[in-house]
Amino acid sequence: MEKREKTCEYFIQHMLSKKIIRYASHQARCRKVHLTLYTKDNCQLCITARDVLNRVMKECSYERISLEVVDIMKPENSDSFERYCYDVPVLHIRKPSMQKPIKFMHNFDHEKLLKELQT
Repeated sequence: MEKREKTCEYFIQHMLSKKIIRYASHQARCRKVHLTLYTKDNCQLCITARDVLNRVMKECSYERISLEVVDIMKPENSDSFERYCYDVPVLHIRKPSMQKPIKFMHNFDHEKLLKELQT
């Protein structure tokens, strides 16, 4: 009888842990991906990057993606200017499951960006 009880107990724990893992992974997939685009006026690369980003976002689920555009030339964004004055456009992709953002710089590749946002 003892062995049977342990087997049932193990089975219940195993099934519960599978449900918890499934729920957690579903929650992670449903969380928003946050994009931050660092840009400035009169920047042809920035215009091209926005076009690529707009096309990619049309192919992805809008509910999952939030976009923030940061103009590095504004005084309140001086820290971003110091970091990216020679590198715009820069795109940070923040996913709930990651510690650091994924960065795209200068020329955005449509396929790579799409792949990153769909995973």
